[in-house]
Order: sequence, then structure tokens, then C-alpha cells
Amino acid sequence: MSANAPSVLSLYRQILKAAKYFPSRKRDNIIREIKAEFRANKALTEPERVQHCRTLAERGLSDLQAYVPAGAGSGGRQVGDINITLKGATTDF
Repeated sequence: MSANAPSVLSLYRQILKAAKYFPSRKRDNIIREIKAEFRANKALTEPERVQHCRTLAERGLSDLQAYVPAGAGSGGRQVGDINITLKGATTDF
């Protein structure tokens, strides 16, 4: 994935960060597989193959981001409090 290397590196880092939140006992193996896949494809030069791998990586990142808690990307602080307010609710009958 040598084409457009800075953005590929950014994609790689984002995937690894998101994978840390994946709820699985096999999470460490998944992270190892992600690293191996990127290393195996780092010397690709065929534009079609690079684009295919990039598309798969972006789709994987999108899937993994579903497991990242809100606020996890804000300087390492996690925001776990959820406030729900029901406006218009009343106890008057």
C-alpha cells in the first residue's frame, strides 16, 4: 500500500486504535492479523490492488468504529456518562 503512504499510515493507526475496543476474546489475534495484513501489502504498486486493499481497510475501520465508546478519541479521556432528559413528561393527570 505504498500509494499515498501518509494517509495509509493514518488509516492503519485508526484501525489499530478502534480494534482495541472490539469486544472479543480474540481481540489480540485480530490486531496481529491487521498488522500482518498491512505489512504484507506495504510494497504493493498495482493501483487497482492498492485501491482494493484500501477499500477493504476503510470498510473494516467503519465496522470497528461501531465499538469505540463515545469520547474515546478525546485526548485519551473516555466519556461514559449518558444523560437522558425527557422533555414534556409530566406527572399531572
